[in-house]
Amino acid sequence: MTKRVLLTALATFAALAPALALTPTASAATGTVSNGIGWTAKPDAGPSNPMQNQEYCTLGVVGTDALGNKIAISAGHCVSEAAGGATEFPDGSTVYRFGPSGTGDPIGTIAYRNPLIDYVVIELNPDAVLSSDGPEARIDSIGPSHPDGMLCKAGVRTGLTCGPIYGQEAPRINSFATANGGDSGGPAFVNGSQLVGMTRGPFEFIDFSAVLGSIATQTNPVGKGFTVTDS
Repeated sequence: MTKRVLLTALATFAALAPALALTPTASAATGTVSNGIGWTAKPDAGPSNPMQNQEYCTLGVVGTDALGNKIAISAGHCVSEAAGGATEFPDGSTVYRFGPSGTGDPIGTIAYRNPLIDYVVIELNPDAVLSSDGPEARIDSIGPSHPDGMLCKAGVRTGLTCGPIYGQEAPRINSFATANGGDSGGPAFVNGSQLVGMTRGPFEFIDFSAVLGSIATQTNPVGKGFTVTDS
């Protein structure tokens, strides 16, 4: 009797084994998301190199909004042809990490963009761990709306560079800090860790005070009351 029960159990397991093997595993946690990391909305973006710099950008800042949503903000032209980008990605599109091997794991979705000011609001996955410490810089607060002196920027393509501010006319800040394709959307900051803008192009940066002003007028509540993470 015992032998018959054992054989029946083994037969049942053998029948279930193929189905168990096909059961999908749980997706990996989002992990840490910070300013200065590479991102893309293209599911199959290629490896990081100068010939493919239109396929990825740099996150400018991460934090939370008034509703407790986890938020990242970067340059709008990374997802908008109207803002001067190479490809149009609609609101709701998935946003992925980007690294040397190309597109990585998903970190969130596009909430909305403003092509005129040139920013995009990204709603991060709820399990994302926010960090103010990026690969090149710490961004833990918002700086003055009319900065002067030395401005630094961090970007995936060219790293950390600094230069004096030589002009500002909203929604732009001009500085001799150098940048190149792939750095777009990365943080531009003063006083070591205070965000004042995001990279738009060589010597041109998106005025972050204009970004916050525009977010406050949106009908979409995502991003409103944005606060930079300081952890």
